[in-house]
Amino acid sequence: MTAGITEQGRNWRPGAAAIADIERHQLFFIGGAPRSGTTWVQLLFDAHPDVCCKGEGLFPHHLEKGLDRIINGWHEALAEKNNTLFKQSGGYPLPDQEDADFLLATGILRAFSRQCGGGHYRAIGEKTPENVFLFPRLKCLFPHAKFVGVVRDPRDTLTSALHIFHKTTQNDGLEASQLAYIRQALEPMVHGLKVMLGLCSQYPADCAIVSYEALIADSAGSVSRLFDFLGVDASPDIVEACVRKTSFSTLSNGRVQGEGRDNEFFRKGIVGDWRATLTPEMNRIILEAVGEWFPTFGWKP
Repeated sequence: MTAGITEQGRNWRPGAAAIADIERHQLFFIGGAPRSGTTWVQLLFDAHPDVCCKGEGLFPHHLEKGLDRIINGWHEALAEKNNTLFKQSGGYPLPDQEDADFLLATGILRAFSRQCGGGHYRAIGEKTPENVFLFPRLKCLFPHAKFVGVVRDPRDTLTSALHIFHKTTQNDGLEASQLAYIRQALEPMVHGLKVMLGLCSQYPADCAIVSYEALIADSAGSVSRLFDFLGVDASPDIVEACVRKTSFSTLSNGRVQGEGRDNEFFRKGIVGDWRATLTPEMNRIILEAVGEWFPTFGWKP
């Protein structure tokens, strides 16, 4: 037992040194609506020899929420004990939000250290679509980090989501079920756009937004700008190699763009597929919710 405890005691010290080193790198986070192209952007970055970018670490789902829940529970338990048994002596100091932030930042850096696997990189990042909701807090935790928001015509985003995620319930008709799914998905989509644009407005030098449409229309130019944004080599040879390695044909095992398979993660890889799926009513609901941002990203109603 003693030997095991001693061994465990030694293990955390190199890890602490490793995460201190990770924090000195250019860190970055990718976020956006599911099915908007976040995985494509992650793979483009990870294809660069000086970048380590994996997905999905699920920091918003489990690490942030879990740590906040633990710290809040600890705070409540200590406060109750302090106010009862130890009311006269003062009790124990209470944990606060700073403790949660410290543990969250440490957990993320530890995850980054693990994902690098001992390799040496100039930039280290991670993609989880819901990172977009966490962008403001991540900016506070890592002031020098950079943030990449991925956007796509919401009609194509939701069309892809309908084909991949949506399941019609036995009691609902297909169109009614799809309408309900779209309405439910629009609220977080709008919230994510607002968070993304708000952070970009506040920290323009540390934020970049890339659209799925731009990546399709000008892959090399879009990727070159993303690499410049991170401060890594954006020479034509490297950009071309990364684009080739992450082409739709490569990722889909040889299918051409437009050859769709609903059971495949890389489903179709085209712009405008919504026209073959959405009804006029679905289109109207989406435009009412997010139409104000269409001119910002060059989408046509």
